Amino acid sequence: MNQPNLAYTSDNPKLDYRVIIRKIFSGNFGYIFGRFYVCRVYYSRYKKIKQFLKIQIEKTLKFDTQILNDSHCDIQRISSYIHQNSYYDQLELNQESVTSIVGAAKTKNLIVPAKDLSFKYNEYQEKIKPYHKIATADVEQPLKIEEVYKLRYDSYLLEVASQYLGYFPTNCDVKLWWSFADNLSPEERRSQFQTIDYHYDIHGFNFFYVSFYLTDVDVKSGAHRLVKGSHVNKKISMLLRSARVPEELITQNYSPEDIITIEGKAGKCFLEDASCFHKALPPIENDRLLLQLRYF
Repeated sequence: MNQPNLAYTSDNPKLDYRVIIRKIFSGNFGYIFGRFYVCRVYYSRYKKIKQFLKIQIEKTLKFDTQILNDSHCDIQRISSYIHQNSYYDQLELNQESVTSIVGAAKTKNLIVPAKDLSFKYNEYQEKIKPYHKIATADVEQPLKIEEVYKLRYDSYLLEVASQYLGYFPTNCDVKLWWSFADNLSPEERRSQFQTIDYHYDIHGFNFFYVSFYLTDVDVKSGAHRLVKGSHVNKKISMLLRSARVPEELITQNYSPEDIITIEGKAGKCFLEDASCFHKALPPIENDRLLLQLRYF
């Protein structure tokens, strides 16, 4: 009955292998080979050559950056830092953009696929929360928010993503969602697909994340936690099982100094190679609103 949760938390190695075998037979080779750093490196080189041979990269709309102090941030240095540490967290979104996106996220429709629910933010707080405990809710059609649309095509972010990936990312997945503060159990959170367990992402062969805290975030309001350098530093046993691992495996294989918790005020921006182990801390005091761009 709880088999989906076992797969999610990766507490059952035999189940891990069954999941991987199913992926192989379904032809999902990105899931199989994208977990290996060397495969990601050669994929980047292939993409760069392919784009060069096309002579011109697909013309993409670009907007002036909404990132503060970008003129003081050397893109090559940022890229090198991420290659070494998995992340970079010294950028900031201007407050006008933050205010506008938060306002839209409180008035637009929110959807919860796990429970087949739809509502507005205030409606949840005032009417639904007493009866339905919900872990997360996605803001519907986030690209219809002007500032989000411009961030997807932000000239500075595209330059940073291109530098890190080694090729121009012509695709970008955009997600904007609320994580609600509540007293849900870990099992209830997992059943709603909240990523409170350590895992690393395998979305094809290569990808690059840009994330924005749009509310103040600390360890009690859904802070992002990652293992520094683990995008390249994994034991082979970690690569040959599910991408999700129990907490004990992280503490046994990485030093406490490598466990990084990203906290910050609304507007905090962090860049990440999500091939590293990471997770979200459950919000227990304040709701978290997060915007995530995945370039690939």
